[in-house]
Amino acid sequence: MPSAFSELIAAQFDPLYRTALRLTGNVSDAEDLVQETCLRAHRAWAQLRERAGARAWLFQILRTTWIDLLRKAARRPVLLAMEHEPEQPLADAAPVPNITAAADRQALEQGFDEEVLAAMNELAEEERLALMFQTFGGLSYREISAALECPLGTVMSRLHRAKAALRTRLAEYAMREGIIPRSHSSEEGRSNA
Repeated sequence: MPSAFSELIAAQFDPLYRTALRLTGNVSDAEDLVQETCLRAHRAWAQLRERAGARAWLFQILRTTWIDLLRKAARRPVLLAMEHEPEQPLADAAPVPNITAAADRQALEQGFDEEVLAAMNELAEEERLALMFQTFGGLSYREISAALECPLGTVMSRLHRAKAALRTRLAEYAMREGIIPRSHSSEEGRSNA
């Protein structure tokens, strides 16, 4: 008979993985993040007082683990092989994306166009995280509130701002792709006036 913890992990594994994949940008790092999240959750399982809030608790651990991994990576020295003088100072160099293989990139996108991914990545971090927890994790407003340790109203505001920013940023893209008719935009402009 599976334990309550095993049942929780089984039920939440896919949402955790989808969210981790969006946070990390590649399959390998997402797998590591989910594995570390499950390990930390297992260690702390006895401390969880309300089993009803276990799903939000699990995503809170995912978030904390992700932040810890980012901090650890930031402290790690970066070795660069330099055969000649760089054309631009290293401080001004653009960051290298963390996506290494075409398969990782294809798995990451899973139905998202480059333009949609770029728009999501332009969001403020707290808005992007709330949106990912809702979209990829399937969390409710209350669960996101618990996972992000912020008031329910703050979650609602963050999600509203994120969705409004995406609507604005992706309007032209949606018309170009035929998702919304071209006349929709002009009618919307007149109704807002």
